[in-house]
Amino acid sequence: MCCGVCRRLAVGIGYAPKQGKPVLWLCTDPTCISLGESVFKMAPKTLSAHELFALDEAGEVAGAYLERIGKFDLTQLSEAEWMEFLKTVLNTYGERMRARLLDHAAPF
Repeated sequence: MCCGVCRRLAVGIGYAPKQGKPVLWLCTDPTCISLGESVFKMAPKTLSAHELFALDEAGEVAGAYLERIGKFDLTQLSEAEWMEFLKTVLNTYGERMRARLLDHAAPF
């Protein structure tokens, strides 16, 4: 199960408005835990817009990583470089999602 805020591994922490209702599972990051209720109540269209912005920003940071190592063909990355590329995308996405939601950024 993925965290409903940052898409990292969710643990046994979740937000649900009432017992027996759907649960938004969360990771252990305190920011994700504090954002659980607002994300749960967010309109899907709004949440999707925030996700797209965070993903775009993560792509830019991952692209900068590729520039730093001087490789642009993903098939030419070593296993370690590939893992670093993927971690960069995942971690930056989570960071940017948390930041956007904490800042109450407009979803456009």
